[in-house]
Amino acid sequence: MVAQSLNRMLLDRVESRIRELTYGRIRNLAVVEEDGKVVVRGQVPSHHMRQLALQGALELLPGDACCPCITVAS
Repeated sequence: MVAQSLNRMLLDRVESRIRELTYGRIRNLAVVEEDGKVVVRGQVPSHHMRQLALQGALELLPGDACCPCITVAS
């Protein structure tokens, strides 16, 4: 139970950091745990915003624990 709440807190922190760095310009943001990895999904308007979203996730997660699925859509 404690591990689940810690995981949820980490996922919430990752989501919050991504929203902060992208100035809220990421749509359909979802940060979930699947098979021991943190999957980040969403759509951004530019490649620069995608890089900012990835930076936000990687600030809080090791690279091998993060699976970004962020698409650039206009």
